[in-house]
Amino acid sequence: MVRFTSRIAVLLIVWVLAATLGAPLAEAREVQVVMALDVSGSMKVTDPLGLLPKSAQIMVELLDAKDSLGILTFEDVTQTRLDCGFLSPEQRRQGFKELTRLQPRGLFTDLHQALVTGFKCLAHHEPGRPAKRALLLISDGQMDIDPLKGNSKAFVERVHQEIIPAYQKASIPIYAVAFTEASDQDFLKKLAEQTGGQFLLIPAAKDIHQAFTRFYEDLKGPQTAPLVGNGFLIDSQVQEAIVVVTRSTQGRPVTLVSPKGEKINPRAKTAGVRWFSAPTFDMVTIPKPEPGNWTVSGHKAGEGKIILMTDLKLDCPHVPEEAGTDEALLAGALLKDKEKPVTAAEVLSPTLFIAELQMEGGKPLQVPLGPPPLEQRELWPADARVAKFPPFSAPGLWHLKIRAQGKTFQRERNFSIKVSIPWYKVKEISGDGPGQVEYLLSPGREVAQMVGCFSIINPDGGVAGTFGQPLPGRGFRFSFPPELSGSYQLNAHLTGATASGRPLVLQPPPVNVNLAAGAAAKGPKKADPAPEMGPKKAAAASEEQTKAAASDPKIVPKSADKAPSAATAVPASRSRKWLWFAVLGLAAGAITLVTVAYTFRPKALGFLILKPSQKTITDDMSPEQQNLLLKAHVETLQKEKAKLLKDLEGMREHIEKLKGAKEELEARLGQPSKEYQEKTKMIKELESRLEEAENEAKNVQQEYMALYARSQEEKQTLKKS
Repeated sequence: MVRFTSRIAVLLIVWVLAATLGAPLAEAREVQVVMALDVSGSMKVTDPLGLLPKSAQIMVELLDAKDSLGILTFEDVTQTRLDCGFLSPEQRRQGFKELTRLQPRGLFTDLHQALVTGFKCLAHHEPGRPAKRALLLISDGQMDIDPLKGNSKAFVERVHQEIIPAYQKASIPIYAVAFTEASDQDFLKKLAEQTGGQFLLIPAAKDIHQAFTRFYEDLKGPQTAPLVGNGFLIDSQVQEAIVVVTRSTQGRPVTLVSPKGEKINPRAKTAGVRWFSAPTFDMVTIPKPEPGNWTVSGHKAGEGKIILMTDLKLDCPHVPEEAGTDEALLAGALLKDKEKPVTAAEVLSPTLFIAELQMEGGKPLQVPLGPPPLEQRELWPADARVAKFPPFSAPGLWHLKIRAQGKTFQRERNFSIKVSIPWYKVKEISGDGPGQVEYLLSPGREVAQMVGCFSIINPDGGVAGTFGQPLPGRGFRFSFPPELSGSYQLNAHLTGATASGRPLVLQPPPVNVNLAAGAAAKGPKKADPAPEMGPKKAAAASEEQTKAAASDPKIVPKSADKAPSAATAVPASRSRKWLWFAVLGLAAGAITLVTVAYTFRPKALGFLILKPSQKTITDDMSPEQQNLLLKAHVETLQKEKAKLLKDLEGMREHIEKLKGAKEELEARLGQPSKEYQEKTKMIKELESRLEEAENEAKNVQQEYMALYARSQEEKQTLKKS
């Protein structure tokens, strides 16, 4: 009863902290996004259809009016195409307009300047806004600086030393896309990982649109409906559905079929439906879609998103952005209707809640959701469903999918979780006293309170369980009962909450400890099993468990009862000496036999003599045999010499080719700057001519309109007369 009361007290403390500090927001929040798009000349080859600017329009379409968006392009220079601002109708129209005007140009790729400009755009955000800021960087190349500016490697170092720390300090993640395998994947991956963003490799231009839908989903966490096969379910509470799917055949749009059998495609002008198409994908916006089962055809299987605007939402509380490798993730789900929890049994009872966890590139693990754990029920909202996964197997990027499947509706949420260092670093503390294991919190980790359940397992299978309450400091220690000796394994199961109120279940890896008998004898007879664990109740519980372990043969290992005494230690050492004498005797006998075989050459020991090779010249050979053998050796050496001379000649030719290529490259080294200057001058002249032509066209149009007005007046005059 005392133990149960202590646990309830701990949970009440955690609940108060959770209510005070608040849990992480799980709903879609406001974001500020700047898209940095590569428009260097190489994009003409890697993206001949101009799919990058078309795909970027997905982000312009999907972001909300409360979100902010900016667009910049980079090649040798970085140009701000759209200042970062709220997505008003005018801002959205301007964003679409700027993207349609993008064309590849420029001879170089200055990623450094793009990162600097993007940071400036995001750093000047509106004060007091809780929006999440992010830079979306898409490039098909590497850091390639104009030689007039400096060395490319030096600019890469400046990014690592200056730019990345600035993004880290401002908490601005970089979502980087290596567009084609020729891009600098290592550089872009480090940008994403070190700033808390994500990295994607898009090998071909036809798939670039998937990067924008994935980043949007990670930034906004929208409500979605799962696309199962070629169908998805729409319910009456959906105000708008946006379907983004990849075409199975390039150039051929997909077709949607409503529950009533109406076909929707770009040719069928359905009222209110907005259709945006690119050669490789379609984005269809359907206002007030008809409830029921919809089907889609002409799409690539498994590549589609159904984004919903709806009042019936799947809320997923306590989903972390970052977790530890020793954490058993708790995934929660809760249905809300107009921000109020759904409590009706007729809705919740037939609804199936499923969570799926998958490491990047790994196999998914599905777990059904049920009632929260009893000891942490106070930390979850009423009617929440919770799933517990095993501890993460490795660090990296993991993807969590939570789905609610009802009779008439389906909702799905997708999250990305960065798994890094464990919550606790565990190590054995060696010393003369009783064995101890230290649990030390990793840097940056904070817990409100933890309750620990520890089990001691010996090789014979005996288990001794203890219960304790680790203090909410930087760590604690677990002490083994001094009576134990031998090999043991310590397992810990910790429950509690983070400093922000998120329920936490930790399962640090087991620790193998070898308890020496001498250390147990030197230690105190009655030691506290957890002297730094705080409450006396834990010490009392551990002491009772220790006494039970000492009296129960299932708990104390047999090796402890049958420890070797001083009397039995002497025969063991003597047996080892006799073994050494036997080994030395066998070695001496073998050496003697080999010596006799080579000295006297008896036939019985002929097998011990190493016989010479048949190609070795010996004294007992005839002169003819020796000459033939020598001739064979000479011929072999001549063949080897000829082969070496041929290889040497090939190497000389290769070296000459390399020298020629080097001279050619050195000769061309100064050309890019001249060519660049000439093309820049030409572009400026063309821009000037274009501006003059536009002005002239405007003047001609004005004259035409004036002439047209006069002709109309004269026509009316003639009619009257």
